[in-house]
Amino acid sequence: MSELQKKDEEITLKPVKPSVFGMILNPSEQFERLKSNPMVSIPFLLVTLIYTIGTGIMAFGMESSWLLAELSPEEAELFAEIEMFMRIMVLVTGLFVPIIGALVFAVIFIIIAKMSSSAVTFKKLLSIGLFVSVIGGLGVVFNAMMSTIFGTNPDIPFTSLAILFSENNSLSNLLISIEVFAIWQLIVTVKGLRKVANFGPALAWLSTIVFYFIGILFVVFVS
Repeated sequence: MSELQKKDEEITLKPVKPSVFGMILNPSEQFERLKSNPMVSIPFLLVTLIYTIGTGIMAFGMESSWLLAELSPEEAELFAEIEMFMRIMVLVTGLFVPIIGALVFAVIFIIIAKMSSSAVTFKKLLSIGLFVSVIGGLGVVFNAMMSTIFGTNPDIPFTSLAILFSENNSLSNLLISIEVFAIWQLIVTVKGLRKVANFGPALAWLSTIVFYFIGILFVVFVS
């Protein structure tokens, strides 16, 4: 075999890399690629960048008038002193959310995989967690832009059920979590678990929905 033929064969056999932004329009194709070529570093950097852009818009683009209206004069004075620190902390959040979320996802689902005799590796699950989080990142950017444009409370996403009700609603924390991008990410996650981890449909849906509702309960409890 000639050297040229060998090079052509190597190019042909080289696995195609999955695309982070391909998760938006064609997640099935990306999961097929991810199954043979899991990636961590590149999706981590891209998703972190997206989240940081979103939290940056939220931190430095939003008006604080909606918050000041709810504070007493003493509280407003204290807020003025720590406002810049709070904005920086919001920005920094974007640096840690993607990797922490993906790691928690991978740890929980590798346990489920072992229990269900799935041969999926931790790296593949971590890769799934990072790739699907691009959807959540786009949600953060979109809702941050909308809150900045309309000067509304950034804690109430425009794409959640909470936008339809009063902020003082007793179920507002729960309604915030029922959100378009979160549900979209959930559906894509199920598809990833089925294709990459070989989970059955029942296990993929049940485990992902339970994981989703645990996240909702955590948000409600913390709030």
